[in-house]
Amino acid sequence: MCATRHSANAVTTSGPDKQASWLFDLQDHQLIQLVNSFVAARNMSMSLAQPEEGLHPRGIIKLTTDPGMRIARAVIILLESLEARGPQERLQALRRLHDEVLYSALSSLQKNTARVLIQIMKDLVRAAPHVHIQLPLAHDFYQAVRGTPHVIRSLLRRYHLLEMPEAWNQQAFDHHVHDANTKGRKSPTHLVMDAWLKGLRFITVVYYNTVDPEAASELLRAARIMGITVRIGIEFRATFHDKLIEFTWSPLNVHSSRAFIKLLQRPDIAAILKEYATVNQWMRQHVLRLLQAWNQKHAGNLARKLQVPPPPPLDADAFLAFVGQRQPSSLHLAEYILQQWQPALEQALEELRNDPRREGTDEEAARLRARLEAIEGLMPDSLRQEWLGPQANPDILFPVAPHKDLPPVLLRDPEVLLQSLVPLHPCQMILGLEGLNVQDTLELLWRGKGLITHLELFNLRTWSKGQLPHIEAINELQRAINEGSPLRLKQVVRRIVQDEPADSPRRELLLEVQDNLAQLRSFYELSWLGSRIGTDSTSRSHMTHGMGLVFTETLPPQARAALRHEKSGQRLTLPVHTDIYGFTHYHEPATLPRWLQALRRLPLLHHLGCRVVRGWELEKKTTTISPDGGNLVTLGGVDSRGINAEQHDPVSMMRDAATPWNVHYFNSNLVNVLKVLLGFIPAQWAFWYVDSWWILTWIGALLWFAITAVRNVLQSMVGGGAFCRSMLLPWNRYVSWSRMADSLLYTGISVPLLEVVVRMWLLEDWLGITVQNNELAVYTVIAMINSVYISGHNIFRGLPKEAVVGNLFRSAISIPLSIVLGKGLLVCFVWLGIADPVGALQNCAAIVSKCSSDIVAAVIEGFADRNMYLRMRSLEYDSKFTQIFNNLVKLALLFPQATIRRLMQDQPREFWQQLLEKDPNAARQAIVHLLDLMYMWYYLPRSHDIFWRRLGSMPTEEVEGILALHSLLRLQREISSQVLDGLLGDNFANALAFYLRQHDSYRKEIRHEAARRNLFMEKAA
Repeated sequence: MCATRHSANAVTTSGPDKQASWLFDLQDHQLIQLVNSFVAARNMSMSLAQPEEGLHPRGIIKLTTDPGMRIARAVIILLESLEARGPQERLQALRRLHDEVLYSALSSLQKNTARVLIQIMKDLVRAAPHVHIQLPLAHDFYQAVRGTPHVIRSLLRRYHLLEMPEAWNQQAFDHHVHDANTKGRKSPTHLVMDAWLKGLRFITVVYYNTVDPEAASELLRAARIMGITVRIGIEFRATFHDKLIEFTWSPLNVHSSRAFIKLLQRPDIAAILKEYATVNQWMRQHVLRLLQAWNQKHAGNLARKLQVPPPPPLDADAFLAFVGQRQPSSLHLAEYILQQWQPALEQALEELRNDPRREGTDEEAARLRARLEAIEGLMPDSLRQEWLGPQANPDILFPVAPHKDLPPVLLRDPEVLLQSLVPLHPCQMILGLEGLNVQDTLELLWRGKGLITHLELFNLRTWSKGQLPHIEAINELQRAINEGSPLRLKQVVRRIVQDEPADSPRRELLLEVQDNLAQLRSFYELSWLGSRIGTDSTSRSHMTHGMGLVFTETLPPQARAALRHEKSGQRLTLPVHTDIYGFTHYHEPATLPRWLQALRRLPLLHHLGCRVVRGWELEKKTTTISPDGGNLVTLGGVDSRGINAEQHDPVSMMRDAATPWNVHYFNSNLVNVLKVLLGFIPAQWAFWYVDSWWILTWIGALLWFAITAVRNVLQSMVGGGAFCRSMLLPWNRYVSWSRMADSLLYTGISVPLLEVVVRMWLLEDWLGITVQNNELAVYTVIAMINSVYISGHNIFRGLPKEAVVGNLFRSAISIPLSIVLGKGLLVCFVWLGIADPVGALQNCAAIVSKCSSDIVAAVIEGFADRNMYLRMRSLEYDSKFTQIFNNLVKLALLFPQATIRRLMQDQPREFWQQLLEKDPNAARQAIVHLLDLMYMWYYLPRSHDIFWRRLGSMPTEEVEGILALHSLLRLQREISSQVLDGLLGDNFANALAFYLRQHDSYRKEIRHEAARRNLFMEKAA
């Protein structure tokens, strides 16, 4: 209900004035304060300083600002209107957002976690300044950062986002969407961000008659940042009998912004676009005529219908200012009308909702309820359809049929349009099927002589309005052409001709086609007649599903299960089916060690050492309209009231705000304490219940927890390389206290499971097996059950796969270790003079099994943590070295006559001064990269290993360039000056102190290790 569904900023601040003291964390409140201060500053047209472009999210910037603050700042910029700031600022914000969310996610679900983080931050920004709504969102944000799979999947469901494969190989696309430069709502950068958030990998953005080069450049650059393949389509119209039909021209091989701008500047293409730009000018005047008609007659009629006082007449200049640089449309006008009517409608709604007569059963009550429903149901789409359409304005010319008063270019035949565009550049020429039947399609394909390359076989918006009644027959014709069977094509064409009325003026043309089927086939012998499918989403419609489609086979199993359990109508399964096949590529390494070559001779190991790439492809000719259901589902949902699912209602968000006893929003420290208690209580009960030995009875649970705690700390420190002498990270930073609390909870529950249920009830009481008569069986059963139990909760907690698999099979190692420990403990009992050492050992069986199991677990999970850190560092160093390489290339171009490496090594200060004069940005970037490398060296676990691995795999010239760049770290005064001038923002004190304190040590360590590895000469650093 557009009249009452507003942004969070329009909702009256309400809710609890003071939250319960045990709810939320300090970081939640701090994040909200930062977000609200940013929003307030932006509302006052104050600029938000963004971090230096080259700063890595896991680098020196971590000493200056919180990741949540940087994500919030980027989202605020991206959510603004198209006119608020320039494309460069939006692109910089998008790049920052993309990197921040990807590198913030400490999870096996890295990309899905990043998607959730963006969505939560969008809602957090939109909910400003309502703290009681924002607090749960801020808490969810930091919960999501941890990346626990079951938490991430829960949040994905909440936001109606389907889980995507982490390999990012899903077939998710939308080949017809709009941005704010036409009738859409989002800037090109915002559109690309939301496409990635939904999981799309391919989109086609459609413009009308021409395209603004700046908009196209922003779109393609944003797509490059997010890794989305974008094509730009330009929609033209032509006259076909008594209707105007649509063609979309989509140039190929122009994925870079520079290539596309160069294409638009070609004289032949620029001339055509200039011709068709007159259509947009005509449409502008057409919308202004609708505005005038609204003022003269429709506004009063609607006011009388809704019984509200009509607002002042609309001002044309104010409306054009509202539209900005976009192409005005009747949808923009409908939105502007509702914006101007908002106060009157809200007042009427408040009166109606407070009117007690509405609850009655008489005619007056029914009339009041009907009036309330009419106001609540007023949306831009419905207003446009009822008041701004051709039926309500018969005296205004609409561009739906040929007319002499339309721009002359619209009256051209399809052949003229096709022949003027298709030969200019390799392209897709897509025929829109709205309003066409199969006879129309056959005629156009014949007249087009193969210049029509694709049919827009399914347009979701058009289909939802019932304007694609003939797509099954058209699809049958398309398949007959592509299959290449003359008999099949003859049968289909004959049926089409028979269905054409005998007195039709084009019957002769269709008979001509029937007599020349070989020629029709020849048009598509070399390339098939393809299909294009899209939603025609504008991100502003309240009656159709939003942007995005995906083939269900390419989703992970969890997402397919979620689809089966979603409420009816949440998503739409389109009546389109395309055959999908999966593939696996094995990329051979350049060289293989001999031992690996030997292993590859064994069965099932032929591809050992290869890089494996798995993906999905479509069988192009198999797209079929299937009324019984297909394999294509929408990614954008529609709620029960017709509102696009991505537009969250702040009122419903308020209902979901935290209650004092909602455990999900408890303070993290309190949650950790509760977890420990929930684990300790059953563990202590189990030892009291057994009551076999007073030591275990009173301190057995403490021993159990101590073993687990020590093991967690040691494995975290060893896995992170904490004992490397140059790491500055304190030991407690390696330990995740939340993970520790989880571990203590589950290990506490395991005590009654292993000690009472397994050892006493199952083995001793039921089977009669004890340590005295069969110690191998006791330890084996306890170890196996413990392994299954641990692997199960490891999966639930989202630990690395190596830990899950290793824990499942660790009993094979822990069993003999248990026996060894048991023998050793028995010797200790004898030496201590205990009366019944064997009985005491029996009582300690679970503790012995626990110790052996945790020793093995420390090795397995420490190894898993190490691998996790190595994977993370690999991603981070790969992105950082890519930035450094780009910077070195720029430096080489700035000094074409000099050897950059020697300049930096021998004359760093002179080199710096020259560089600062030639390109200050390149100079700042060089310093940023060095500071990032310093921070990563000292503060990121396992950074040393990956740093030298990456250098060892590079060409000599690149290694020398990177290591020589370190010479600039000697320029203490110059670097300090750059930091003081804002290189790292305002909160630079910690970062500057870190540089001044550590840069000498860092250079010495790099120089020493590089010399040891024979990577460069001693003087290089």
